[in-house]
Formats: sequence, structure tokens, C-alpha cells
Amino acid sequence: MANVGQDEQIQLHVSITGATAVVVSEVRSASKVELCHKTDTGEYHLIEVSTSAEPAHRAHGDGKVGDPVPGAPTKVFSASCQPVGVGLTIKKSTNGQDADGAPGPSIQVGAPVTWTYVVTNNGGAALNNVKVVDDKGVTVNCGAQTTLAAGASMTCTATGVATLGQYVNIGTATADTGGGSVSDRDSSHYLGVQAAEEAPAAKVQLCHRTGNGRYQPIEVSVSAEPAHRAHGDGKVGEAVPGNASKVFLPGCSVS
Repeated sequence: MANVGQDEQIQLHVSITGATAVVVSEVRSASKVELCHKTDTGEYHLIEVSTSAEPAHRAHGDGKVGDPVPGAPTKVFSASCQPVGVGLTIKKSTNGQDADGAPGPSIQVGAPVTWTYVVTNNGGAALNNVKVVDDKGVTVNCGAQTTLAAGASMTCTATGVATLGQYVNIGTATADTGGGSVSDRDSSHYLGVQAAEEAPAAKVQLCHRTGNGRYQPIEVSVSAEPAHRAHGDGKVGEAVPGNASKVFLPGCSVS
């Protein structure tokens, strides 16, 4: 062959009849591309061809690393040209609880809420441009990570404040495979509740002994009753302390 340049790619179409070989066509190119080439056994191996020859090879069933495998759209070519499955899952939780179904955890209105999104590449090829969004518009933070190796996971978070009533939001993860995209979604719930009102302290009516020895009605907490009785107080209908012949009448008069 004449006039072959340095690093020049030459694609030959040869017709062989018996012991005679005839060059039918010749394509030259300095530009090259790597493809996963399908052999007669149905296996693939990496080859380098001229860009001008790429269409013919793709028609034969070849493809680039990351491209969908012809005839098997759920698989892509790995870095070693092996057809591998692609997949992506997301698992969302609210304040540490999975809460796929309602009502989810009860959270006091105004209290902080933390949503966690665990994204996993359960396929055999790396995923790029990994993104997580939430349908309620909360900001999901995944840090700087946007890629997932095969079998790897990443954790993203979002925060908010609990509102009253039943609440549900849905997290969606998407990623690029090189020849297409994959996605998954998961929901999580919580129930916003009002703060429980404190029950009023139990009270008791006593006849309270004043400094001049008389008695007047007062209301004190049950917990304070023993101290008042030690002071000489008592209830209506009871005997007057120190004078068992007399009792407290309504209004705390003594008879």
C-alpha cells in the first residue's frame, strides 16, 4: 500500500476467491473510535476503527462503551465490553422511618422534619448525572456527588418544618447510562399533630387558718395539701384541728 501516513487508519474490503484476494474498497482516516465489536460467537471485544467505518460496524451490532446493547435495550456495554444490566433504586425515609404508607411518624406542628434519600446503582455499569428531586419542592442536598459506580449508593437529605395533618412527598432519582436514562421514585409520610395541652393541676378546697386564729376558704394544689394540714387547715365537715368538738361548716365557719 502506498502513501500510508503515520497513525492512519485504513479500512479494507477484500474479496477472497480460492487463493486470490482482491481489494474491493479502501477507506482511510486519521480519526478513530473505539467500539465493542460483536464476534461470530456473539461475544464482544474492544476494537479501534476509523470514524468513517463506524456506521458499518454499528449496523453489524457494535456499539460504544455505555451504549445500549443492540437487541437488549435493558443492558449497556461495560468498560470491558460486557453486556450488563442497568438499574437505579431510591429509598426515602422521614425522621429515620421508612413510612411508605400513611400515617407515618407523628410529628408536632412546627418541629423539624428530615427526609433521607438513599440512591443505589443496582446495575452492572456506572451511572452519571445522578439527580434527586422532591415533588413538594424541598431542596434535596446530595453534596457534590453526581456519579455512582456499579453497586454503589449515595445518601441525600432535605429538611423542613412539620405542618398540621397528613403529609406525603415523593422523591425521584434519575441518572444517565450513556445510552439513555434510568429513574425510580419512592414516597414517605408523616402526620402533623398539635402539641398536647397540659392537664390542669388537681385542686382542693381547704379552710385556712389565718394569723388571728380565724379560718377562710382557699384553694390549693393537691400536692400542697399536706403542708397546709400541718399548718392547721382542714376541709368543710372535718373536725377543727386541736378542737375535736367543733367542725368546719360551709364558708369555713366553725361550730
